[in-house]
Amino acid sequence: MYLDVLREAPMIPFSNFVSRGDIPDKIDIARPRNSIDREFYRLVRQTHRDRSSRLIPILGSAGSGKTHAYHSFKDKERENRKKLAQTEESQEIEISKFEPVDWTIVYVPSPPASIRVLLHVYTCIIEEIGPEILNSVSEKLIKKWGGEKKGLFQKPKIDEVIQMGIREFPGIFADCVKALVTYQLDKNKKALAERWLLGEDLEAEELKELGINSVIEEDDICLAMIKIITENLDDVLILYFDELESPYRMHGEAAEMKLLEILKRLYNEVKGLVIGIAVLKEIWPRVLEIADAPLRSRMEPEQELKPFSLNDLKIFFSKTMETFWDDNNLNPPLYPLFPLNEKLIEMIFKKTNGNPRNSIKLCRKFIDKVVMEEMTIEELMEAGVDIVATAKPPSEGEEIIDFSKPREVIRKKIEEILAEEEYLIDVNPQSVAGAALKCIIKVGEEKGKDFKTQMEYKFMLGKRTQTLAALIEAEGKKWGLEVPSIKTFERSAGVAGYYAAKRLKDAIGEKAINEGILIVPIGTGGAKYDMMMQNTPGLHKVEMNNEIGERLIENALKYPTKEGWDIAKIIWNDIGDYVPPIVEESQEEGFSSDTENKQN
Repeated sequence: MYLDVLREAPMIPFSNFVSRGDIPDKIDIARPRNSIDREFYRLVRQTHRDRSSRLIPILGSAGSGKTHAYHSFKDKERENRKKLAQTEESQEIEISKFEPVDWTIVYVPSPPASIRVLLHVYTCIIEEIGPEILNSVSEKLIKKWGGEKKGLFQKPKIDEVIQMGIREFPGIFADCVKALVTYQLDKNKKALAERWLLGEDLEAEELKELGINSVIEEDDICLAMIKIITENLDDVLILYFDELESPYRMHGEAAEMKLLEILKRLYNEVKGLVIGIAVLKEIWPRVLEIADAPLRSRMEPEQELKPFSLNDLKIFFSKTMETFWDDNNLNPPLYPLFPLNEKLIEMIFKKTNGNPRNSIKLCRKFIDKVVMEEMTIEELMEAGVDIVATAKPPSEGEEIIDFSKPREVIRKKIEEILAEEEYLIDVNPQSVAGAALKCIIKVGEEKGKDFKTQMEYKFMLGKRTQTLAALIEAEGKKWGLEVPSIKTFERSAGVAGYYAAKRLKDAIGEKAINEGILIVPIGTGGAKYDMMMQNTPGLHKVEMNNEIGERLIENALKYPTKEGWDIAKIIWNDIGDYVPPIVEESQEEGFSSDTENKQN
């Protein structure tokens, strides 16, 4: 009966061997992370007391649980909130004495390009905490700036409240203050102010109605909003940056340095933050080499994720199976390691050296073999002896990069290590822009072209700075690359498409670039957008959906897709037609090939 349930289940246990930031993990084995948890909670308590920001690196090999660590902190946050709520109700002890203190952790997946990173961070904060954060922060500020109602017929004067706010937050903060006050006190413009605060593009007339000149996507405005939010939150805000090596993977040192500069700005300019950075431990020496001395000196000591012990793996396996039986409304079998046994779990542990992801993969393969009746437990154990015999001892399994070797040798070794890490592809404006630029670079290098590229190209429009995703200089011309600030490529970019096209048109008009490449979702349209496209010579449109974008990102490092090639062809029309790469057939790694040899 249990085997039948496993055969018929839409998803068998251990199918999800890669943690995702947006999907909670069901099973947590805390022991390998105990020291990291203690250090993290200590930093949260300190930050709650002195409001100073802190930065902690979390290191781990591919598959060691860096993303999973975020989920454990998130679970602890929910548990802590529940305890604090119970404490408030019972009033047994004062909240200020209750530890750990209240905090909010926000998952920040590192985009594969360092383009508009602060907008990316701000969006992650808003999406995690929700629009209610705007309400609580604006209410607190209005009260501080004398905007409370003093009687039934005494309404606060909005202009006076705004002026009080600007005294506290002058200069670049002015538009943020106006938006927050308008959102709280002006019922007629509340929806408009909320749209601006949530990062939506507004028409010029709508901005004029709000009395605001800037848009939220500008770096300085994003940072200003993050500062206002954190300074007026009762919680400690934790930003958990995952896959810190992604920008290096896509664009090398320049992108990595840019991301580290953003981290330094957040650390230096924002109060009450705990910044966690999860990074491959083999790449960490490289990150330290790139980081400047002030940033290195301000980092907390590195914390490293440990592999599973044999007991950890047994507990993880049995808990996962127990959850599966429970989900299928069955009492679990008497033997908790069914359908495997203790000997097979030990073999899996020896083969993987306790690496969580690799252990999960091998558990899945073993279960598949038993459930589909391809092999008996006895045959698995016999084949497993050969698998373990070929495994590297733990001391040999760790990659060590010798930084005394030539730079090219080091770069190749780093790329080999990065290739082992499995990345989840998030199709967003930053990742699409980064992948498109990488495709241009790959094609240009392959064809021996003379060119230069620059991410986040800034130009002046009157007295204001405007930013394009990237600049490409080739064939004596300058090309601007831009992607609208949208959430998905599955529906029209709408007004955001018009504003992205307008930025390229403005750059052409200011002679900052000669031509522009605009990447938008398929079917993007609208009267103003269509007119802009028709009336702007030198503006090239590239349309894609999520599926095309995913392929573009996935292949950018290896060999460009046809869409990536076509983007490069806009710049170099003499590169010829796209020729797909030759795919070599290879045997499945790991258990299957060993098993086939054993059976033969």
